[in-house]
Amino acid sequence: MSVDEYRAVSRAQWEGVAGGWERYAERLDTGAAGQAAEWLLDAAAPAPGAEVLELACGPGGVGLRAAEQVGPEGRVVCTDFAAPMVDVAARRAAERKLENVETRVLDAESMDLPDAAFDAVLCRFGYMLMADPVTALAETHRVLRPGGHVALAVWAEPEANPWLTSLARPVMEHFDAPPPDPEAPGIFALAGAERLTGMLDAAGFDEVHTERLEAIERHDSPDAWWDYIRQVAGPLAGLLAAMTDEDRERVRAAAYALAEEHRDGDELAFPAAVRVAAARRR
Repeated sequence: MSVDEYRAVSRAQWEGVAGGWERYAERLDTGAAGQAAEWLLDAAAPAPGAEVLELACGPGGVGLRAAEQVGPEGRVVCTDFAAPMVDVAARRAAERKLENVETRVLDAESMDLPDAAFDAVLCRFGYMLMADPVTALAETHRVLRPGGHVALAVWAEPEANPWLTSLARPVMEHFDAPPPDPEAPGIFALAGAERLTGMLDAAGFDEVHTERLEAIERHDSPDAWWDYIRQVAGPLAGLLAAMTDEDRERVRAAAYALAEEHRDGDELAFPAAVRVAAARRR
């Protein structure tokens, strides 16, 4: 698949699950993702009156919190390359009566934004999925003001995130797919601290700092977990939708068997791990 083909497929996948992200918007700000949001806002520390850019915003969970932090004299621009996701963020901002929030469709690898326009850039679970994260980080560096900060989160190693791999593994086995290329875009593409730090350095950032956060992802039942993943995991949702009903049920049974390893009473309690990073523009 060429880079352009990957971008088109990825956009279609995330457009296809925007409805699920809206339904689960509050759920998506709990657990590991909630911890990541808190860390990003603490690391970037946008002050009242600051101008903040959120990339790959999805339903805007981090950007809307930043809007409350910078106050009415500040500004937050929530962006995503999937237009339906931007629509979700706009509706949620309107529901909260946040008049300091703008929303727009934007490709993080080629931003139609002026140089040195923002005090902080926030991105939760976006760079790892981009076709060219180095270019995206260089663009991030360009739109930041001198002294401005980027704060980002990516998922850590797959073995530390069975909340997803317990379903992804049976799906990949069904399609007899080879192990993913660790250099290719994907949910675990930037799991390693060394690669992530190297990319931030290459993009021109100073004071690069990374941490690893651990959390528990809780679901009321295997059915609740299955429905959640199917509605929010763009690439997996597409693969599951392409299966016959019979094949999908076989994958489901295999996933449930793996999920049982993480039962906690009536719930499922999956370990989860996130890698977060912050850096400053020179």
